[in-house]
Amino acid sequence: MRWKFLAALSFALLSIPSLPAFAQQASSYEIKNPQGGQSYDVNYTTTGAVINTMFVNTRDTSLIILMNATSDGNIVIDLPRSLIDARTGIGDDQFIVLVDDTYTTFHETKTSVDRTLSIQFAAGSSRIEIIGTQVMPEFGSLPLVILAVSIVSIVILSSRNRLRFSTG
Repeated sequence: MRWKFLAALSFALLSIPSLPAFAQQASSYEIKNPQGGQSYDVNYTTTGAVINTMFVNTRDTSLIILMNATSDGNIVIDLPRSLIDARTGIGDDQFIVLVDDTYTTFHETKTSVDRTLSIQFAAGSSRIEIIGTQVMPEFGSLPLVILAVSIVSIVILSSRNRLRFSTG
């Protein structure tokens, strides 16, 4: 008799629908580098909105999020440092966050590989822009190799010329 009651109670509790207004949508969005072909996974969790698209604006060093906010809500987004970062020299700098072109405050946590922002928005918001100081590498690693070879070549050539001028 007791197991029938527990089974009925379990069934009743499992059939209660969840409230969509408080539902969090956890997802990942893939952003591709058009020059290098490399892709970056941006993980995020939202309440009160559906994310339509995300893309990087290399000219403004920013990440743009286009969304449909049906109610006041929040987005928690993990930004890989290899995709977008805000740096001053060797230290971290603050991101600038705009919700529908209005400056907003946000909460941030940092690790060595990513920065996680928690951004609140109002119902009807459609655009979040996260502005950093650098976005995905535009050219991959080939220019770095070319630069290194060039510097080594200059050092070798200048040292040979210096030896020739000093002995003659």
